[in-house]
Amino acid sequence: MKVMEKSEQTQSYSWILGIDVSKQSIDTCLIRSLDGQIFENKFNNNASGFRQLKQWCKQQQCECDATTLCCMEHTGLYTRLLVHYLVSREVAIWLESSLQIKRSQGLLRGKSDRIDAQRIARYAHVFQNKANVLEISTLTLEKLKDLQSNRKRLLTALQMLRTSTEELKQFDSSTGKLIDQTNREAVRGLEKSLEKVDDQILKFISEDESLKQKYDLMLSIKGVGKVLAAMLLVYTHGFNRLADGRKLACYSGVAPFVYESGSSIRGRTGVSKFANGDLKKVLHMAAISSAHHNPELKEYYERKVKEGKNKMSVINAVRNKLLHRIVAVVNRGTPYTPELKNS
Repeated sequence: MKVMEKSEQTQSYSWILGIDVSKQSIDTCLIRSLDGQIFENKFNNNASGFRQLKQWCKQQQCECDATTLCCMEHTGLYTRLLVHYLVSREVAIWLESSLQIKRSQGLLRGKSDRIDAQRIARYAHVFQNKANVLEISTLTLEKLKDLQSNRKRLLTALQMLRTSTEELKQFDSSTGKLIDQTNREAVRGLEKSLEKVDDQILKFISEDESLKQKYDLMLSIKGVGKVLAAMLLVYTHGFNRLADGRKLACYSGVAPFVYESGSSIRGRTGVSKFANGDLKKVLHMAAISSAHHNPELKEYYERKVKEGKNKMSVINAVRNKLLHRIVAVVNRGTPYTPELKNS
Protein backbone atom coordinates (compact mmCIF):
# COMPACT_ATOMS: atom_id res chain seq x y z
CA MET A 1 0.00 0.00 0.00
CA LYS A 2 1.24 3.47 -0.96
CA VAL A 3 0.13 6.98 -0.24
CA MET A 4 0.01 9.76 -2.79
CA GLU A 5 -0.43 13.48 -2.26
CA LYS A 6 -4.01 14.68 -2.17
CA SER A 7 -5.19 16.45 -5.31
CA GLU A 8 -5.86 20.15 -5.05
CA GLN A 9 -8.94 19.67 -7.25
CA THR A 10 -12.40 19.53 -5.68
CA GLN A 11 -13.18 15.89 -4.92
CA SER A 12 -16.38 14.59 -6.48
CA TYR A 13 -15.92 10.85 -5.97
CA SER A 14 -14.98 8.88 -2.87
CA TRP A 15 -12.91 6.41 -4.89
CA ILE A 16 -10.86 6.63 -8.09
CA LEU A 17 -10.23 3.40 -9.98
CA GLY A 18 -7.59 3.40 -12.72
CA ILE A 19 -7.53 0.31 -14.96
CA ASP A 20 -5.03 -0.69 -17.63
CA VAL A 21 -6.82 -3.16 -19.91
CA SER A 22 -5.17 -5.83 -22.04
CA LYS A 23 -6.64 -8.80 -23.89
CA GLN A 24 -6.12 -11.31 -21.08
CA SER A 25 -5.90 -9.22 -17.89
CA ILE A 26 -6.67 -5.91 -16.19
CA ASP A 27 -4.26 -4.10 -13.85
CA THR A 28 -6.05 -1.94 -11.29
CA CYS A 29 -5.03 0.96 -9.10
CA LEU A 30 -7.59 2.16 -6.53
CA ILE A 31 -7.18 5.56 -4.86
CA ARG A 32 -9.15 6.59 -1.78
CA SER A 33 -9.92 10.29 -2.24
CA LEU A 34 -10.13 10.98 1.50
CA ASP A 35 -6.44 10.39 2.23
CA GLY A 36 -4.91 9.44 -1.14
CA GLN A 37 -4.13 5.83 -0.22
CA ILE A 38 -3.38 3.55 -3.18
CA PHE A 39 -4.30 -0.14 -3.54
CA GLU A 40 -3.17 -2.29 -6.46
CA ASN A 41 -4.11 -5.67 -7.88
CA LYS A 42 -4.44 -7.65 -11.11
CA PHE A 43 -7.38 -9.70 -12.43
CA ASN A 44 -8.41 -11.67 -15.50
CA ASN A 45 -10.28 -9.79 -18.21
CA ASN A 46 -13.42 -11.93 -18.00
CA ALA A 47 -16.60 -12.25 -15.93
CA SER A 48 -14.84 -14.20 -13.17
CA GLY A 49 -12.13 -11.55 -12.95
CA PHE A 50 -14.73 -8.79 -12.73
CA ARG A 51 -16.40 -10.48 -9.76
CA GLN A 52 -13.02 -10.80 -8.07
CA LEU A 53 -12.43 -7.10 -8.73
CA LYS A 54 -15.72 -6.24 -6.99
CA GLN A 55 -14.85 -8.40 -3.98
CA TRP A 56 -11.38 -6.88 -3.74
CA CYS A 57 -12.83 -3.36 -3.87
CA LYS A 58 -15.22 -4.25 -1.02
CA GLN A 59 -12.27 -5.42 1.06
CA GLN A 60 -10.89 -1.88 0.76
CA GLN A 61 -14.34 -0.47 1.82
CA CYS A 62 -15.09 0.61 -1.78
CA GLU A 63 -18.60 -0.45 -2.78
CA CYS A 64 -17.79 -0.07 -6.49
CA ASP A 65 -20.93 1.96 -7.14
CA ALA A 66 -21.91 5.54 -8.04
CA THR A 67 -19.33 6.90 -5.57
CA THR A 68 -16.54 5.43 -7.72
CA LEU A 69 -15.00 6.99 -10.83
CA CYS A 70 -13.35 4.40 -13.07
CA CYS A 71 -10.94 5.68 -15.70
CA MET A 72 -9.40 3.58 -18.45
CA GLU A 73 -7.94 4.03 -21.92
CA HIS A 74 -10.27 3.29 -24.81
CA THR A 75 -9.01 -0.01 -26.26
CA GLY A 76 -12.09 -1.04 -28.22
CA LEU A 77 -13.27 -4.62 -27.75
CA TYR A 78 -10.95 -5.31 -24.81
CA THR A 79 -12.79 -2.80 -22.59
CA ARG A 80 -16.32 -3.63 -23.71
CA LEU A 81 -17.28 -6.39 -21.24
CA LEU A 82 -15.66 -4.56 -18.33
CA VAL A 83 -17.50 -1.33 -19.17
CA HIS A 84 -20.83 -3.14 -19.36
CA TYR A 85 -20.20 -4.81 -16.00
CA LEU A 86 -19.25 -1.57 -14.25
CA VAL A 87 -22.13 0.37 -15.78
CA SER A 88 -24.54 -2.27 -14.43
CA ARG A 89 -23.17 -1.42 -10.97
CA GLU A 90 -23.68 2.34 -11.62
CA VAL A 91 -19.94 3.07 -11.58
CA ALA A 92 -19.05 6.32 -13.37
CA ILE A 93 -16.99 5.33 -16.44
CA TRP A 94 -14.44 7.66 -18.04
CA LEU A 95 -12.88 6.43 -21.28
CA GLU A 96 -9.93 8.72 -21.96
CA SER A 97 -7.46 9.00 -24.81
CA SER A 98 -4.10 7.40 -24.02
CA LEU A 99 -2.37 10.36 -25.67
CA GLN A 100 -4.20 12.81 -23.40
CA ILE A 101 -3.10 10.90 -20.30
CA LYS A 102 0.50 10.69 -21.54
CA ARG A 103 0.73 14.40 -22.38
CA SER A 104 -0.67 15.43 -19.00
CA GLN A 105 2.20 13.76 -17.11
CA GLY A 106 5.24 15.20 -18.84
CA LEU A 107 8.43 13.19 -19.29
CA LEU A 108 7.90 9.56 -18.28
CA ARG A 109 10.39 6.76 -17.70
CA GLY A 110 9.58 3.08 -17.58
CA LYS A 111 6.46 1.28 -18.67
CA SER A 112 4.46 -1.74 -17.51
CA ASP A 113 0.79 -2.58 -17.11
CA ARG A 114 1.04 -1.93 -13.36
CA ILE A 115 2.69 1.46 -13.88
CA ASP A 116 0.14 2.40 -16.57
CA ALA A 117 -2.71 1.64 -14.13
CA GLN A 118 -1.09 3.96 -11.58
CA ARG A 119 -0.72 6.74 -14.15
CA ILE A 120 -4.32 6.39 -15.26
CA ALA A 121 -5.55 6.51 -11.65
CA ARG A 122 -3.42 9.59 -10.85
CA TYR A 123 -4.68 11.32 -13.98
CA ALA A 124 -8.31 10.63 -13.03
CA HIS A 125 -7.65 11.74 -9.43
CA VAL A 126 -6.25 15.10 -10.50
CA PHE A 127 -8.67 15.84 -13.36
CA GLN A 128 -11.83 14.19 -12.06
CA ASN A 129 -13.73 17.49 -12.25
CA LYS A 130 -13.17 17.36 -16.05
CA ALA A 131 -14.26 13.73 -16.41
CA ASN A 132 -16.32 12.97 -19.50
CA VAL A 133 -18.51 10.31 -17.89
CA LEU A 134 -20.01 7.67 -20.12
CA GLU A 135 -23.78 7.97 -20.59
CA ILE A 136 -26.20 5.06 -20.97
CA SER A 137 -27.00 6.16 -24.54
CA THR A 138 -23.32 5.57 -25.39
CA LEU A 139 -23.90 1.82 -24.99
CA THR A 140 -26.78 2.04 -27.48
CA LEU A 141 -24.53 3.95 -29.87
CA GLU A 142 -21.95 1.20 -29.48
CA LYS A 143 -24.52 -1.34 -30.66
CA LEU A 144 -25.57 0.93 -33.51
CA LYS A 145 -21.96 1.24 -34.63
CA ASP A 146 -21.59 -2.56 -34.72
CA LEU A 147 -24.81 -2.88 -36.71
CA GLN A 148 -23.69 -0.21 -39.17
CA SER A 149 -20.37 -1.98 -39.67
CA ASN A 150 -22.27 -5.20 -40.35
CA ARG A 151 -24.58 -3.32 -42.74
CA LYS A 152 -21.55 -2.06 -44.66
CA ARG A 153 -20.17 -5.60 -44.99
CA LEU A 154 -23.52 -6.89 -46.28
CA LEU A 155 -23.77 -4.07 -48.83
CA THR A 156 -20.21 -4.75 -50.02
CA ALA A 157 -20.91 -8.46 -50.47
CA LEU A 158 -24.19 -7.72 -52.27
CA GLN A 159 -22.53 -5.22 -54.59
CA MET A 160 -19.68 -7.62 -55.40
CA LEU A 161 -22.10 -10.39 -56.41
CA ARG A 162 -24.27 -8.10 -58.53
CA THR A 163 -21.41 -6.25 -60.23
CA SER A 164 -19.41 -9.36 -61.16
CA THR A 165 -22.52 -11.05 -62.58
CA GLU A 166 -23.54 -8.01 -64.65
CA GLU A 167 -20.02 -7.66 -66.08
CA LEU A 168 -19.94 -11.35 -67.01
CA LYS A 169 -23.31 -11.07 -68.78
CA GLN A 170 -21.92 -8.38 -71.07
CA PHE A 171 -19.21 -10.69 -72.48
CA ASP A 172 -20.61 -14.18 -71.87
CA SER A 173 -24.36 -14.07 -71.46
CA SER A 174 -24.92 -17.82 -71.06
CA THR A 175 -22.36 -18.20 -68.27
CA GLY A 176 -23.51 -14.92 -66.74
CA LYS A 177 -27.12 -16.17 -66.54
CA LEU A 178 -25.91 -19.42 -64.98
CA ILE A 179 -23.94 -17.54 -62.31
CA ASP A 180 -26.91 -15.23 -61.76
CA GLN A 181 -29.21 -18.20 -61.07
CA THR A 182 -26.58 -19.77 -58.79
CA ASN A 183 -26.18 -16.57 -56.75
CA ARG A 184 -29.88 -15.73 -56.62
CA GLU A 185 -30.48 -17.44 -53.28
CA ALA A 186 -27.36 -15.86 -51.77
CA VAL A 187 -28.48 -12.41 -52.95
CA ARG A 188 -31.92 -12.89 -51.43
CA GLY A 189 -30.32 -13.98 -48.17
CA LEU A 190 -28.13 -10.88 -48.08
CA GLU A 191 -31.12 -8.65 -48.84
CA LYS A 192 -33.11 -10.22 -46.00
CA SER A 193 -30.16 -9.81 -43.62
CA LEU A 194 -29.89 -6.18 -44.66
CA GLU A 195 -33.56 -5.62 -43.86
CA LYS A 196 -33.11 -7.24 -40.43
CA VAL A 197 -30.12 -5.02 -39.66
CA ASP A 198 -32.10 -1.89 -40.62
CA ASP A 199 -35.00 -3.01 -38.42
CA GLN A 200 -32.63 -3.65 -35.50
CA ILE A 201 -31.02 -0.21 -35.91
CA LEU A 202 -34.44 1.45 -35.78
CA LYS A 203 -35.38 -0.67 -32.73
CA PHE A 204 -32.31 0.41 -30.74
CA ILE A 205 -32.88 4.06 -31.62
CA SER A 206 -36.55 3.84 -30.62
CA GLU A 207 -35.62 2.39 -27.21
CA ASP A 208 -33.57 5.49 -26.34
CA GLU A 209 -35.77 8.56 -25.91
CA SER A 210 -33.00 11.10 -26.49
CA LEU A 211 -31.66 9.41 -29.61
CA LYS A 212 -35.18 8.88 -30.99
CA GLN A 213 -35.98 12.58 -30.58
CA LYS A 214 -32.83 13.64 -32.45
CA TYR A 215 -33.42 10.97 -35.09
CA ASP A 216 -36.97 12.25 -35.77
CA LEU A 217 -35.75 15.86 -35.88
CA MET A 218 -33.25 14.96 -38.61
CA LEU A 219 -35.89 13.11 -40.62
CA SER A 220 -38.01 16.28 -40.62
CA ILE A 221 -35.57 17.67 -43.21
CA LYS A 222 -36.53 16.54 -46.71
CA GLY A 223 -33.60 14.67 -48.23
CA VAL A 224 -32.28 13.28 -44.94
CA GLY A 225 -32.97 9.54 -44.81
CA LYS A 226 -32.82 6.86 -42.13
CA VAL A 227 -29.30 5.70 -43.01
CA LEU A 228 -27.78 9.19 -42.85
CA ALA A 229 -29.62 10.03 -39.61
CA ALA A 230 -28.42 6.83 -37.90
CA MET A 231 -24.83 7.37 -39.09
CA LEU A 232 -24.80 10.92 -37.74
CA LEU A 233 -26.04 9.72 -34.35
CA VAL A 234 -23.14 7.26 -34.15
CA TYR A 235 -20.34 9.48 -35.43
CA THR A 236 -21.38 12.51 -33.37
CA HIS A 237 -22.03 10.38 -30.24
CA GLY A 238 -25.64 11.50 -30.17
CA PHE A 239 -24.54 15.06 -31.05
CA ASN A 240 -22.54 15.34 -27.85
CA ARG A 241 -19.57 15.88 -30.17
CA LEU A 242 -19.30 17.79 -33.45
CA ALA A 243 -22.47 19.70 -32.54
CA ASP A 244 -21.34 22.57 -34.76
CA GLY A 245 -22.15 22.85 -38.46
CA ARG A 246 -18.64 23.82 -39.53
CA LYS A 247 -16.94 21.10 -37.49
CA LEU A 248 -19.35 18.44 -38.72
CA ALA A 249 -18.83 19.59 -42.32
CA CYS A 250 -15.07 19.36 -41.85
CA TYR A 251 -15.37 15.87 -40.35
CA SER A 252 -17.59 14.81 -43.27
CA GLY A 253 -15.12 16.16 -45.84
CA VAL A 254 -17.40 18.81 -47.36
CA ALA A 255 -15.98 21.99 -45.79
CA PRO A 256 -14.13 24.08 -48.42
CA PHE A 257 -10.58 25.21 -47.69
CA VAL A 258 -8.47 27.84 -49.45
CA TYR A 259 -5.07 26.76 -50.85
CA GLU A 260 -2.81 29.77 -51.34
CA SER A 261 0.42 31.24 -50.05
CA GLY A 262 2.12 34.53 -50.87
CA SER A 263 1.99 35.52 -54.53
CA SER A 264 3.20 32.26 -56.09
CA ILE A 265 0.71 29.67 -54.82
CA ARG A 266 -2.89 30.13 -55.93
CA GLY A 267 -4.53 26.71 -55.66
CA ARG A 268 -8.19 25.97 -56.15
CA THR A 269 -10.45 26.04 -53.11
CA GLY A 270 -11.38 22.47 -52.30
CA VAL A 271 -12.33 19.97 -49.64
CA SER A 272 -9.88 17.96 -47.56
CA LYS A 273 -9.34 14.22 -48.04
CA PHE A 274 -8.92 13.80 -44.29
CA ALA A 275 -12.55 12.94 -43.61
CA ASN A 276 -15.00 10.16 -42.82
CA GLY A 277 -15.40 8.57 -46.25
CA ASP A 278 -18.43 6.43 -45.37
CA LEU A 279 -20.36 9.40 -44.02
CA LYS A 280 -19.37 11.52 -47.01
CA LYS A 281 -20.73 8.94 -49.48
CA VAL A 282 -24.13 8.76 -47.79
CA LEU A 283 -24.25 12.54 -47.43
CA HIS A 284 -23.46 12.90 -51.13
CA MET A 285 -26.42 10.68 -52.08
CA ALA A 286 -28.65 12.69 -49.74
CA ALA A 287 -27.50 15.93 -51.41
CA ILE A 288 -28.27 14.58 -54.90
CA SER A 289 -31.72 13.48 -53.73
CA SER A 290 -32.32 16.89 -52.13
CA ALA A 291 -31.26 18.71 -55.31
CA HIS A 292 -34.04 16.87 -57.16
CA HIS A 293 -36.83 16.47 -54.58
CA ASN A 294 -36.40 19.17 -51.91
CA PRO A 295 -38.12 22.28 -53.36
CA GLU A 296 -35.83 24.78 -51.56
CA LEU A 297 -32.57 23.02 -52.42
CA LYS A 298 -33.76 22.18 -55.92
CA GLU A 299 -34.41 25.86 -56.61
CA TYR A 300 -31.00 26.72 -55.11
CA TYR A 301 -29.20 24.07 -57.19
CA GLU A 302 -30.84 25.09 -60.49
CA ARG A 303 -30.24 28.78 -59.83
CA LYS A 304 -26.53 28.31 -59.09
CA VAL A 305 -26.02 26.06 -62.13
CA LYS A 306 -27.67 28.69 -64.35
CA GLU A 307 -25.27 31.26 -62.92
CA GLY A 308 -22.42 29.13 -64.29
CA LYS A 309 -21.31 27.45 -61.09
CA ASN A 310 -19.67 24.03 -61.29
CA LYS A 311 -22.26 21.32 -60.61
CA MET A 312 -20.10 19.46 -58.11
CA SER A 313 -19.38 22.71 -56.26
CA VAL A 314 -23.12 23.33 -56.00
CA ILE A 315 -23.73 19.76 -54.80
CA ASN A 316 -21.06 20.32 -52.14
CA ALA A 317 -22.87 23.50 -51.08
CA VAL A 318 -26.07 21.45 -50.79
CA ARG A 319 -24.22 18.93 -48.60
CA ASN A 320 -23.15 21.79 -46.33
CA LYS A 321 -26.67 23.17 -46.18
CA LEU A 322 -28.03 19.78 -45.15
CA LEU A 323 -25.48 19.42 -42.36
CA HIS A 324 -26.09 22.94 -41.04
CA ARG A 325 -29.85 22.33 -41.06
CA ILE A 326 -29.39 19.03 -39.23
CA VAL A 327 -27.27 20.66 -36.53
CA ALA A 328 -29.75 23.54 -36.25
CA VAL A 329 -32.83 21.37 -35.68
CA VAL A 330 -31.02 19.11 -33.19
CA ASN A 331 -29.64 22.04 -31.16
CA ARG A 332 -32.97 23.89 -31.32
CA GLY A 333 -35.04 20.81 -30.50
CA THR A 334 -37.78 21.56 -33.03
CA PRO A 335 -38.51 20.07 -36.48
CA TYR A 336 -37.36 21.81 -39.63
CA THR A 337 -39.76 24.37 -41.09
CA PRO A 338 -39.37 25.32 -44.78
CA GLU A 339 -38.58 28.95 -45.41
CA LEU A 340 -41.66 30.99 -46.24
CA LYS A 341 -41.57 32.86 -49.55
CA ASN A 342 -43.09 36.33 -49.80
CA SER A 343 -46.31 36.14 -51.78
